[in-house]
This record gives sequence, structure tokens and C-alpha cells, in this order.
Amino acid sequence: MPTAIPYARYSSSSQHKGSSLERQEELISSWLRKHPEYELTPLKFRDLAKSGWKGEHIKEGGGFGKLLAAIEDGIFKQGDVLLIEAIDRAGRLPMMEMLTKVINPILAAGVSIITLEDGLEFTKDSLNDGGHIYILVGKIQAARNYSDKLSTRLKGSYTSRRKLAAEGKTPKRITPAWLTSTGEVIPEVAAQVKHAFELYVSGLGKTVIAQRMRNSGVAKLVKTSGPGVEGWLRNEAAIGRWNGSQVYEPIIDLSLFHRAQIESAKRKTAPRGKTATHFLVGLVKCGSCGSNFIMRTIGGVQVSMRCRKRQEMKGCGNKRVIPKEIIDTIYGHTSIRAAREAVAREYTGVNEAAIVAVEARLLVLSGQAKELADSIKILGGIPEVLSALKEVQEERVAAEGELALLKATVIPVGGNGWREQGEVWNLERNDPQRLSAMLRSVGYSMTVHGDKTITSSHSDTTYKFASVDRKSTCYRLYLGDRLALIPKYDGQQDVHYSEPFDSDYVATSEWTEEDYADLRRQYEG
Repeated sequence: MPTAIPYARYSSSSQHKGSSLERQEELISSWLRKHPEYELTPLKFRDLAKSGWKGEHIKEGGGFGKLLAAIEDGIFKQGDVLLIEAIDRAGRLPMMEMLTKVINPILAAGVSIITLEDGLEFTKDSLNDGGHIYILVGKIQAARNYSDKLSTRLKGSYTSRRKLAAEGKTPKRITPAWLTSTGEVIPEVAAQVKHAFELYVSGLGKTVIAQRMRNSGVAKLVKTSGPGVEGWLRNEAAIGRWNGSQVYEPIIDLSLFHRAQIESAKRKTAPRGKTATHFLVGLVKCGSCGSNFIMRTIGGVQVSMRCRKRQEMKGCGNKRVIPKEIIDTIYGHTSIRAAREAVAREYTGVNEAAIVAVEARLLVLSGQAKELADSIKILGGIPEVLSALKEVQEERVAAEGELALLKATVIPVGGNGWREQGEVWNLERNDPQRLSAMLRSVGYSMTVHGDKTITSSHSDTTYKFASVDRKSTCYRLYLGDRLALIPKYDGQQDVHYSEPFDSDYVATSEWTEEDYADLRRQYEG
């Protein structure tokens, strides 16, 4: 029994809301009802919102590309038929590409092509002897001409809008979520998008940011996705620009936009990671294998941490299980400088914006230099390409010199330790997930070793978890050569990590108990 192979395609996501797919599927169903001698293949071949003019549908991952691969592999054979609404559904490529890449592989395998709009059947024989070649060529040419005309109209529209933008007028175009169709800022949406930029620069992932946007209470953001957030981060409309011209009211400053681009470039070359739910996960590392320590929870209470690799039985020899009270204590005595450094990044200096702008320009120049170098590898030493590469390299050297000068002359904003420490406390209470990401961005970590010692990136002290003091039901922790008794949590206290815990020793960090008390009075007053 021969097989019928249905294929459907439309070009743009806007057609998803229309009847294009339903119409194509109805034509296929109608043909099958009239031809019961054919068995419908269970395989589905579709390209929804893929361009037939650009050839996206025949590339790797495209539905038509999979169909061609199935024919090449012999899944479909002589006597089978391909059902499509019209030839242009198979593509709108130039004539020779359509004939050689799309049509010929199908017909050469003995599979017919039936265009359902007119009931014509194209076979290898009908093209050679039946005159169908002229009909096919005419259909291919008409489909290509239509796409060419449409492209010309779109280019003309783009040119017109670009001219309006250059004159400072708002062009008609599809606007991002924080703008109305006329280009006016929607305040409640813009505030959340600005916050999304801030969270991304802090180190949070796009998926986590999207979830926060959906939970923000702003109706227009309830369907926000990770790719949607990524689109915001790249969109110059956030700084009021379109096509290089200032046409909208900016919702973020230029420095924040540049920092987001720099952060994005860093993440492309960094190992992929997830934003942890627990504050400490990602900050505590295994001294044996380098994996994260993960949190153990009992009855909803976080009780201890151990090596993830060890937990998953993947061969790490570090058997240490460290109570959370111990981790919290060491964090409290080693994170102060790192946490304030992370927060102080927002107040680096009055020329921070200039530094970030130059760093962003260097990022673009490096990309241009790589593209030109790759072109030379492929095309050889074409004078124009070599000249362009030389110009980019000269501009990059100049930018590097400018950056070095700016960094050497940073003018600090008046230091405000109370403000920074207050912000750390705010983050600990209200957004520990963001603070954790910020700490990772400045290189803060704690490392648990197999001999029960714990070290920190921001402390010279070596800590050692000794045992449980049975008399006082406290944990025994050595800070260097000094012993501290760390009380077990009763589940009721409101812990501020960056304050020292009550214990039988005087705080050994640069901050004393009196310093904290004075700082808190200043902060709260």
C-alpha cells in the first residue's frame, strides 16, 4: 500500500493566528478521503513560521529537511506521494536551487508531488514527457517573484522608517513590551524591565528573571519567557534608540545597558550554570572535586551541606557533611568585604559609565576583528579586508589605551559603608538569591576540605569543624587556633548572616560587636 506524506508550512508567526495551517490540513484530509488506497504516514513534517524564501525549512532542524533525509534514507519509496497545498509551500528559493535541492531529490526517488490547490501531480516522467516541466518552472518563478516583490516593499518600508527615526520622529513598528504602539513608555512595565536588566547584571539567569517577571503582578508580563528576557537585554529601545537614532524615552541608563551586553558576552564563554534556589548553593565548593556543596533539608528546614558529586555517588572522596550553622558562621566572618564589594559596584566612581562604555566598544571591536580575520582565512589576503582589519585593530589599541587611563584615574564616590552594609542586609532579607549571584560575580566562595577544614576566598583564616559539644548541644568550630561554640538553630531566630553569631569568643574579623551595633544604629536611624 503506497504512503501519503503530508507537508505544511507557513512563513511568519503571525500566520499562526490565521487559517493557513487549518486550510492546508483540510486540503490534505480531503485528498485522503478521496484516495483510500493510500496509507497516511505517522511521521509529521511541518515548518511553522519558517521562511521558504531564505531556505530555513531545508536546513538542519527544518521539517522539509527532515522529509528529504527520510527519502534519502529509503523510508519513502517509489509510488509514495508528497501532499502540499502548492509548490510555494515547498519553498521560494531561486529556480536552480528549487529544482536541484528541493524537487529533484523527491522525484528521483520515485515519490510524486501533488499540489492540492489544483490537483496536479508532478512525477519524473511527467516532467520529461508530459510538459509539466513548463508548469513547474512557471510556478517556481511566480513564487520567487512574489517573495522578491514583498522583500522590496519591506526594504522600502524600512528605509522610510529609518528616515523618520533620523529626523527624531517615532516610526511605525512593532514595539517592545514596555512601549505602546505609538512608542510611549508604559511605566509599570518599564520598571520591571529595568529591574530585569539589574538582576541580569547581578548574575541571575534569564529563566529565573522571566519567572520573577511573571510573578510581578503586571498583567502584560504574565507570559514572559527566558528568550523574551534575552530580547529585552539586546534591544536598544531600552536606551531609547532605534537604528542608531534617539526616538523613544529611555527606561535605563546607557551604563546599565552596556553592562548587560558585557555580561552577556562573558556568559557565552563561561560554563553553563543554573541560578540556585538556596542562597549558599554555588558559594560552597568541595575541596576534593570542585563541585558545589548542596543543601540537605529535613521537614522544610535546611540542616547541612555535602558534596553534590558525593551525594550522586559519582566517586568524590570528600565525605564531609557540614551543619548549616557552621557554614553560616564562617560566611558571616568571611563575606563582609565581598558582599560590600559586590554592592559597591553600583557606586564605583563618577567615571564608571565611561569605563563601561569603552569596555562595550572593545567588545564590538573584538567581534569585528574576529569576523575579518575569519574572512581572510577563507578568502585570502584581499586588500580591502586587510585594510579594514588594520583599521579595527588600530581603533582597538586606542580604546585599550583609553580604558587603561580611565581605570588609573577612577574618582571614587564618597565612601558610605553604612549605605553599602545596609543594602547587604536588605538583600539578605529580601533577595538572597540575587545577593548570592552578586557574591559569585566578585569571586567569593567557601571551600570544604576532606580533613574538615574550611577556607574562604576572602579570608586568611583556616576554619575547622571539630565536633558537637554534648554538654552544651553546640557545635565546636576552630577559627585558626581559637575555639568557638556555635549554638544549634532552634528554627525561630532571624539570622543576619553578615553579623557575628553569639558564641564563646570575641569576633576575629575586622568588625567587632560594637562596630556592628553602631552601624546598625546608623542604618536604622
